[in-house]
Amino acid sequence: MLARVAALAGTVVAALLQSGCSGSVAVEEEFPAPLVGRLPLRVAVHYPAALAEFVHREDPESERDWTVQLGPANVRMFDSVFGALFAETRRVADVAGAAGEMPGLDAVVAPAVDAFEFSLPSQSATDQFAVWIRYNLEVYGPDGSLIVKWPVTAYGQSGTGGLSDEESMTRATVLALRDAAATISTGFARQPKVREVLLKEAPPDGS
Repeated sequence: MLARVAALAGTVVAALLQSGCSGSVAVEEEFPAPLVGRLPLRVAVHYPAALAEFVHREDPESERDWTVQLGPANVRMFDSVFGALFAETRRVADVAGAAGEMPGLDAVVAPAVDAFEFSLPSQSATDQFAVWIRYNLEVYGPDGSLIVKWPVTAYGQSGTGGLSDEESMTRATVLALRDAAATISTGFARQPKVREVLLKEAPPDGS
């Protein structure tokens, strides 16, 4: 009998510990338009379902049962960046049919989530939650030919002081999204293939 009680108590304690290490994040942040020079480009934007509905779930066997719902925030962030960066944008259903949906377009942009990772205070031996997101930004010509595939890595971290674990994780995720927005808005026009093919700029001497 005592063995059964001890086993039950152990199960309850394990469940409580696992519950204490679990959390759910749904980013509700709105992202202001970046202050950048607008490029003279008409761009169709395709958001694949894997990006627009992206959810990260940590492996339950790791005893850190986290769920991060990132999809809608991805779309809001990219809408804000592309709306400020390009002269005109329009969402399209797919890359192949973009020219038919937006005649006279200059390019099609299709972002994708390549990786999402996070670090907990228990893993880093600090009070910081950290989030890494890697996007791939694929840019196509009107004929569907790939111009450039640009990997964009973003990072955000937040301390636990005064915040719940969920609030800290959410804050770190928001900061990673803002980091991605800043990188894309300032770096898009610097991509050599973007400059050469879309902006019709001659490459600098020696390149």
